Amino acid sequence: MPSSRMPKSMAEKKEVIQWIEKNGGVPTPAAVYFKNERGWKVSEAQVRYWWKQRTAIKAAPALRSRLSGAGAKPRLSEIEDILFDQVLFRRSAKEKVSRDWIRDAGQRLAASELGDTDFIASDRWVNGFMRRYGLSLRRTTNLTVLTDDVLTDRAVSFLSYLTSRIDGLSDDHTILMDETAVYFEDPHRQTVDQVGARHVVLKSTGFASMRVTAVLAVTATGRKLPPLVVWKGAKQDGKIERYGNVYVVNQPKPWVDSALLTRWLDLVFPPIFDARTDTLRASGRYRDLQVVQGQTVAHH
Repeated sequence: MPSSRMPKSMAEKKEVIQWIEKNGGVPTPAAVYFKNERGWKVSEAQVRYWWKQRTAIKAAPALRSRLSGAGAKPRLSEIEDILFDQVLFRRSAKEKVSRDWIRDAGQRLAASELGDTDFIASDRWVNGFMRRYGLSLRRTTNLTVLTDDVLTDRAVSFLSYLTSRIDGLSDDHTILMDETAVYFEDPHRQTVDQVGARHVVLKSTGFASMRVTAVLAVTATGRKLPPLVVWKGAKQDGKIERYGNVYVVNQPKPWVDSALLTRWLDLVFPPIFDARTDTLRASGRYRDLQVVQGQTVAHH
């Protein structure tokens, strides 16, 4: 429905600017003051916009209601201010904000605040809105942030270990391995947030702990190894079972520790026997295996 707010004259806007300047230079309390004390129907977004334009408002004639060249643009800017407030509120509650949500919210605000039911909220408008308010599409971050010293120390340690063994590495026994957490809640961990935000967090639905760890591995020669799925479950006997071409294990922690890694290597690299003597020649645990796991090499 159309907005119930009445347009304010330039003199009234000047009065708001003066009140803000006398009361700490913060525009938001002015909206509350003029609503309660003067009975104005004015939004915080309007007051913030006037405060941004205070130089032009001070220089404008007192009887004018709009700045020169304003037209409909300030009204659209007003709903963008309101929309930006809603984005910040949702992000403060760790709610996800997508481009589609911005588009839908913009159309709802245009209809309720401006009476404009034909506002398209195109991709171009969404791009412009995000650029004007310093927003970008961000991927959620891990709150554990390592210092540069720790990262450098780990990199140096890794290279020192690898360099001394590079000549003896075998492509057949060099495994490139990665653990991927598969969650039971929304897998899309992206949201619109402010540019430069250090931490990007989303509210959990309560199922964040429900996940499995999928271990994917391939040898340096290109041979894919059977995946390993690690469950955190009540059945914690640690036995690795095979279902089709996938190994599955239940244990207290849903990730790969050194003990599980060793048992998994014994399965994917079965014991090698000497055909002539029928005696054990090598096993997965003691064979010359190199596992590249993230940035760590485990030598077995």
